[in-house]
Amino acid sequence: MKVLATMGYFDTGGDGALWGLDLATGRADLLLRYTPPVALRVPTRGFTGGCWGPDGALYVAGHAAVFRIDPGRWAVDGVLHVPSFNDLHHVAADDERLYIANTGSDAIDVFARDGRFVGSHHLAPGWLLARRMTGSTPGREVDVAASQWDGEPPPGWTHEAGDDGYHTPGAQRVTTPYWRSKLPDRFHPNHVCVAEGRVLVTCLNDGSIREVTGLTTVTQLPGVFPHDGLRRADGLWFTSIDGGIWRLSGAPGSTGGRAERVFDVFASTGHWGWCRGLWIDGEALAVGLTEVRADRLPRHRWSERAPAGSETSVLWIERSRGTLRGRVDLTDRTRHAKIYSILPWSGR
Repeated sequence: MKVLATMGYFDTGGDGALWGLDLATGRADLLLRYTPPVALRVPTRGFTGGCWGPDGALYVAGHAAVFRIDPGRWAVDGVLHVPSFNDLHHVAADDERLYIANTGSDAIDVFARDGRFVGSHHLAPGWLLARRMTGSTPGREVDVAASQWDGEPPPGWTHEAGDDGYHTPGAQRVTTPYWRSKLPDRFHPNHVCVAEGRVLVTCLNDGSIREVTGLTTVTQLPGVFPHDGLRRADGLWFTSIDGGIWRLSGAPGSTGGRAERVFDVFASTGHWGWCRGLWIDGEALAVGLTEVRADRLPRHRWSERAPAGSETSVLWIERSRGTLRGRVDLTDRTRHAKIYSILPWSGR
């Protein structure tokens, strides 16, 4: 089984990497290392999620742009950027359109493949995005969906968030462009899937999977933090950051489906990390893990396991049994590598 892995690093480089992996032999080939232009470069970021396009190009998101990659040369031949991009996590291609998970803006932005903007599906109200782009944002305790029939602004309109030590403080946003800032999101839309004309997105913060064209919640799993979103004949498959492999049955976008945790990657394989990245080929699953470090713990509770022993790797798992068949270790102790997407690859 051969796959591609899109990667970034938790350091100041801001570069992304694309690896070609042979899970049967354990071989890893670095196909591309790319550093964005200075205006679009953000420390601790790099390549995030990507997809193959119907035109044969590879589309990979970064913090402030989507990068088009020519697989014949393994070179970036196009960069798509608009000022409202922030912390992009994934891009999906369907027919002539690109669907971009604009995580920092809590939106799914839609573009034609030639780069023209088509429209957006916003999960948070426009006033919130306007305030964030001009340098301020309410704290997380403010319900940004709250509004009433009293003619008054929503509660929290004038409330300012404090400095949490991680996100870009408001005072710095005056001089730091919005697209390079690290801002707190509300829903954290992190992966897009287009299935039978419906646009599905997994939202990490509230454990929901949403169909954004109709603004409906397909399912919500309290305490579960979903990622990915791979549509197969038997349902929508996704990972959760605690090592869960899930299958959501039912028609795309319907609210009658049932989410079932098929198996646990950590318990089945003996390997663990922040679980993100999924590809299915018949009975074979390729699953990504990212090393978690004690001095850089994520905000979300990712596991009951200790960070020590976690790894950045891609696992080859037999789908029917959940047993490990192969593994490629991409752990980088110096740079702290992180995996976003696992994509099919012919190996040529």
